[in-house]
Amino acid sequence: MFGLPLLGALLIVLMVVVLLWFAIGTQRNIRKGNDILRWLQPGLRLLGRRTRLRWLGSSAVQLNIDDAHEPFRQAEVVVVLEPRDLGVLWARARARGRRDFLILRGRLAKSPRFELEAGDRRGWTGLERVRRVDRDAWYEADWDDDDVQVLHGPAADADVARDAWNRLAAVSGGVWRLSIRRESPQLEVHVLYPDIASADSKAIFESFRDAAKTVM
Repeated sequence: MFGLPLLGALLIVLMVVVLLWFAIGTQRNIRKGNDILRWLQPGLRLLGRRTRLRWLGSSAVQLNIDDAHEPFRQAEVVVVLEPRDLGVLWARARARGRRDFLILRGRLAKSPRFELEAGDRRGWTGLERVRRVDRDAWYEADWDDDDVQVLHGPAADADVARDAWNRLAAVSGGVWRLSIRRESPQLEVHVLYPDIASADSKAIFESFRDAAKTVM
C-alpha cells in the first residue's frame, strides 16, 4: 500500500501532466486553427463580403457570413478541431474516427427541389443525420459504395446529389456528410480539409456553391 506522502506526490505529478497536456494541446489547436483560417480566407470571399469570427473554446471556430452571395441567403463555416487539450477525450474521439474537419452550412435563396441525406459510415459525423430519417417515408439509393449510405425523399434526384458529393470529395480530404433539407440549414456538408500547403480553399467553396445551385 502506498504511503500518504507518495500518494500525494503521484497526484501532484498527475495534475502537472494534465495541466501541461492542456496547455500544449490548447496552443497546438489555436495554432492549427489560425493556419486553417488563413487558408480559408480566399475561399470565404466566394460566399460573402463580410465574415464574423468566433472561437468556441479551443476546438472549434465559427465563421458567419453576413452578406452572403447568391445562391445563399446566409452561410456559415465551422472549423472543428480534435480536442487535443484533453488527453483522454482526444484519445477516445480519435479512436472513434474524429479528425479535424469543416462544416459548411447554407440557407438558400430558394428551397431545395428535394431532400436527401448521405453519410460515410467511416466518418465521425457521417451517419448522424441518416439515423434520424423516417425510413418508412424515405427511400434508399445505391451509390456503388458500401461505406456511403444514402436516403432521400420522394422524387429526389440522387444523381445530382452524387455528382455534388464526388466534386466535393475531389477537392477536399473526403466527405463525411451531405445533407439537403427544406428546413434550415438547407445545405450542409462535412468535409475533411486537404493539405493546406498545396490545395486552394476556393475549390471547396466553389464546389459547395455549385451544389447549392444544382439542388435549388
